[in-house]
Amino acid sequence: MRKALTGWLASGLMILGLGMMAPKMVHADAVKAVPLSVVPITNEYQVNKATMFYDLEMKPGQHTELQMKLINNGKSPLTVRVRDTATSTTDAGQIDYTNLSTRYDPTLKYPLPTLIKIPKQYQEIKMPAETTATYHLPLTMPKQQFAGIILGGIRVTPVVNQTVKRGIGNTYGYTVAVRLSNGIDQLPSLRLKQVSVGSAASGGAEVRANIQNPKANLLNKGTLAARVTKQGQNRTLKSLTLNSSSVAPNSNFTARVPWNGSIAPGDYTLHATYTSNDLKFADQKVWHFTKNFHVSTVQAARYTLSAMHIPWWAYAIMIAILLLLIVLIWLLLKRRKGAKPSASA
Repeated sequence: MRKALTGWLASGLMILGLGMMAPKMVHADAVKAVPLSVVPITNEYQVNKATMFYDLEMKPGQHTELQMKLINNGKSPLTVRVRDTATSTTDAGQIDYTNLSTRYDPTLKYPLPTLIKIPKQYQEIKMPAETTATYHLPLTMPKQQFAGIILGGIRVTPVVNQTVKRGIGNTYGYTVAVRLSNGIDQLPSLRLKQVSVGSAASGGAEVRANIQNPKANLLNKGTLAARVTKQGQNRTLKSLTLNSSSVAPNSNFTARVPWNGSIAPGDYTLHATYTSNDLKFADQKVWHFTKNFHVSTVQAARYTLSAMHIPWWAYAIMIAILLLLIVLIWLLLKRRKGAKPSASA
């Protein structure tokens, strides 16, 4: 199991541009402008010394240092920022090692940034031209023994001046994965937390299914198939498929089923199946989820209007016409009241 996981991390990080030698979203001009290299140094607690990331198995409460070599190959000084992150799962069903948010899943007991204390002087490093330096990042394991893994990354990003940033238009950086364990396995699992309806970024409605992995291990090689029906019926109204999905340990993500066009008020049902061929399991693992939800009349009207992409000026014209009608009605009523004949003596 550990061999399979190590292989996935090594290959997956390189594919995602998150490996220690693979810059994320590197533009050709960015390489010339920011000639940075990041090399992790093998730790004494390394499980597999051939891996290109920190994969440590330690005892509760043990201390160590993660050593990292930074190289400025350029002929100009360079300033870099160093941050540590806990892995999260994107709404597209992919593991993210670069998310700096501290809004963790409630089941994440030991976020990596609480275990690695990056010294203040390392958080923003000024490197002279054509220099190499090794930095030491203190790490302390949780005092309590835990099952599964703690997964995160160390993110190194150059501070690029505005002139260069406008020229490259991409975020340039390196993330080195960090995997910690006490040597006790735990299988990943999934559960459907909630289903709701919201506004899609492109307009209209979307059905949101929040799926959580409450266990301290990552889930690989997954496919999510979700569909929406009227409650009590089987005809598929809308659907979503996420292929090649992965879910980070102790994380959740929101699968968004797009609803193009108008949505009618009423009762609906979300049906979801997550299938994984992860080698952690003896056979293919399948989770089935079903949950009912309701769309109110107000929600349906709001999402239908947003799907029509009516420009702001059209709303302004409609409001102006409405106000004009109100004024006209008021004037007519006032005129009619003033035209009434007075009562005879």
